Amino acid sequence: MSQFAKPTGFFGRFLARGMAWGHKDFYKNTAQILDLKNHDKYLEIGFGSGIFIQKYTTHVLKIAGIDYSEDMVKLACSINKKLIDEGRADLRHGNVFTLPWKDNEFSVVAAIETFFFWSEPNIALKEILRVLIPGGRFVIEMSYNKEDGIDHTKDINKMKLRLYNSEEIKLLLKDNGFSDISIHFYKGFWLPFKGYMVPKGMIIKGIKK
Repeated sequence: MSQFAKPTGFFGRFLARGMAWGHKDFYKNTAQILDLKNHDKYLEIGFGSGIFIQKYTTHVLKIAGIDYSEDMVKLACSINKKLIDEGRADLRHGNVFTLPWKDNEFSVVAAIETFFFWSEPNIALKEILRVLIPGGRFVIEMSYNKEDGIDHTKDINKMKLRLYNSEEIKLLLKDNGFSDISIHFYKGFWLPFKGYMVPKGMIIKGIKK
């Protein structure tokens, strides 16, 4: 499995910190679409280093997260130790296909740079819908997509990515119970080790009916 999908060991921790630094534009644009409020209960799927949680979510009522990599859970818990010690953050090891939270528990769920790794998106979306409150919002950020004008063949094969265009992702969310689906695009600069432009990153927002 790709280190990008499941960072592990020393290199995984190094990569996660590099990606967190390199993802600053991704995070900034996602935070604008999330528009988190003090009363929100926030869940992040695949939080990686936990830097987004540390920088953009500390004002919300409740913070939770799940990540497939045990090493990332340890790293994120270290970075967000104060929030955890105060009982304000709950970061767990697990996967999106079986979320360990009750129905209607969160007002916002986010997946930043993770959705294109999900092998069974329909199962994942049903789980996310389950834990969202009615009217709750789900936000997906993907720097790679079928509309960015880049040939991602090597990345698809190497990292087992599943890319989408606007219509495909809208239909997928609609078929799994989301409404008022909107698509936003942004330009960004990705600089973990070698920099390159992200000409058309995609952010999708859907609302639980």
